[in-house]
Amino acid sequence: MPADIPSPGGARYARHAALGKIGQRGQRKLSESSVLVLGCGSIGGAQAMFLARAGLGRLILADRDYVQLCNLPTQILYDENDVKERAPKAEAAARRLRAINPEIKIEPVVADVTAANIEELVGQADLVMDGADNFETRFLLNDAAVKAGKPWVYGGVLGTDGMVLAVRPGQGPCLRCLFDLPAADGRLPTCDAFGVLNTAAAWVAALQVTEALKILTGAEPDGYRLHTLDIWRGTASPVAAERKPNCPCCGRRNFEFLKPA
Repeated sequence: MPADIPSPGGARYARHAALGKIGQRGQRKLSESSVLVLGCGSIGGAQAMFLARAGLGRLILADRDYVQLCNLPTQILYDENDVKERAPKAEAAARRLRAINPEIKIEPVVADVTAANIEELVGQADLVMDGADNFETRFLLNDAAVKAGKPWVYGGVLGTDGMVLAVRPGQGPCLRCLFDLPAADGRLPTCDAFGVLNTAAAWVAALQVTEALKILTGAEPDGYRLHTLDIWRGTASPVAAERKPNCPCCGRRNFEFLKPA
């Protein structure tokens, strides 16, 4: 495509298109891309907002929960009207994002994501964003994405800490290369019990979306790293992440989480 062809959206995306790292060509790639946001809570909601404002062509928002009052301090897409209506998060998020950017396609999916539907959902997207709140769902997503050869971006937050990893199947490590099986129920702390700072969630989501934009615009990876963040201390520590040849998922391709219980 010639460099002088205007980017989609014209003035709306002019400042992104002016970036050498994105440009008009990259902005057009974004407008042709589909992304699945798995979970529309504190991290997923921020991801969806950044992606919608960046001009993604199609967003699929999957979440089974409803908006509650305790969500409002950390989940930036919702307000008290959503609480009063007991609105499903996916539908409330879609409504807000359509007001932010009516030029893109937004598809809410109000459903529990399980082994029965994860492969169909992943198959509809070019890339998947992790906005889940538990490791069981993340290992399920990892299996489905690696099996389909679809990139995805892991992100987790607890308290003021967070972690981010971009997974490019067949190139770098997957989640199972770095972490063992999820702990038994009740052994891992949760945001309900431990708390979460709203800015920590936004920071994690911003880094996840940045990694997604790199992938979707065709940027070559500059190494594979697990990013650990602590916004309270203002620290970010990238650690080199390596693919394990004997990884049960991307190495041996044993997709155990996709098997019916």
